[in-house]
Amino acid sequence: MKAEVNFDRSISEATKTQITEDLGFVKTLEGKGGSALYKNIFQKDVLRGSDLMDFFSDRITTFSMNSCGGGNAVAACVIPWMDSHTMWITPNYVKNSIPQIFRISIIFHESRHTEDIHGNWMHATCPVPYLDDNGKDIVGIISGTKMEGMPACDNQAVGAYGLQAVLLKNIEKNCSNCNQKVQMDAKLFGDDSIYRISNLNSRKQLKNDL
Repeated sequence: MKAEVNFDRSISEATKTQITEDLGFVKTLEGKGGSALYKNIFQKDVLRGSDLMDFFSDRITTFSMNSCGGGNAVAACVIPWMDSHTMWITPNYVKNSIPQIFRISIIFHESRHTEDIHGNWMHATCPVPYLDDNGKDIVGIISGTKMEGMPACDNQAVGAYGLQAVLLKNIEKNCSNCNQKVQMDAKLFGDDSIYRISNLNSRKQLKNDL
């Protein structure tokens, strides 16, 4: 049994409660399979909450508070040069009215940035213009801000946004004990995460994963 993550004194009780509840939900997940990219990232064949928690606790040992650069859409970050195994949480994690499964995907996204061996999976600058398959501007699903020119994209299918998309799409398709709302939320935010992959071949790889 891996150790539980710790909360330092800067974390409010409300934030601690929210994170504890969210990670508690992760522990309950059960799946009927796992996609190829799921196996690549998580090194497991089947979606299972206990495995996901092992992945997370291998990377994150402590939660602390930080503005993470500010902005009303920023909920969490990892700052590798300060501490690769601390996740910094902003007040938006509690204040923003976002579905639980999306909050969970955010902190798993951030856990990918702890991997020093992979250069912390740093983000790429989104192209200008940055358009979806229908020629429309790609915007942040929470902020509504155009992503073009922002350091908010990935070129690879298995970076932080790729992990987020793969986790959400596997919850949508393979979770055997999730209710319909969880699966609908997972689809909505999983599809959005795929559009943070600016390399079209990598984006296609994600789209074809499930």
